[in-house]
Amino acid sequence: MDFDSKAQAWDNDPIKIERARKFAERIMDSLPENQGLIALEFGSGTGQVSLFLHKHFRHIYLIDSSPGMIDVLKNNIRQRNIQNMEPLFKDLMKEPPEIKDLDVIYTLMTLHHIEDLNHILNVFSSTLKPGGLLFIGDLEKEDGSFHDHAHDFRGHHGFEKDKLKKLLEKNGFSETDYRKFFKLTKKLENGNLKEFPLFFMAARRD
Repeated sequence: MDFDSKAQAWDNDPIKIERARKFAERIMDSLPENQGLIALEFGSGTGQVSLFLHKHFRHIYLIDSSPGMIDVLKNNIRQRNIQNMEPLFKDLMKEPPEIKDLDVIYTLMTLHHIEDLNHILNVFSSTLKPGGLLFIGDLEKEDGSFHDHAHDFRGHHGFEKDKLKKLLEKNGFSETDYRKFFKLTKKLENGNLKEFPLFFMAARRD
């Protein structure tokens, strides 16, 4: 999917903003009372989630592999004069993050685009400190129609809780929470509207 071409208009969609806000609220409810936490947002896009969360962290690294998204993110940070959000243009599937001992990693609607989940979860595990928290927001298992417009899509058609939990455990995580937090309504190629539930999963690095 070409996220560069979508970057400039990304923040104009109120549904995306509301989705980010709801995910951020779930994260806020799950954070320990510690003002010195350091976080990383994987697949940050324009920074919608972190813009809701930045006051809850001492520092946030925002990683994305789309230069277009990173450009809009930098502009969002400048416009708001935010000092603790640091954008990084990087593909974690090809190079390590060079950041260690993080307290929190969060990612919204990105994992279903990652073919090798085992690899990225291993990266998360090696980047978080023991006891660190991972928050995932993504699609529940669906029939493939969510990406029916993207005929070159090679990712996952959502996730089953138990299978994702096992993969997390394989990479050193223990699941601590799972719930639905949002429903997306999307127009399919045939013109029909369909609802897609999103889940929130929290896991702790062992």
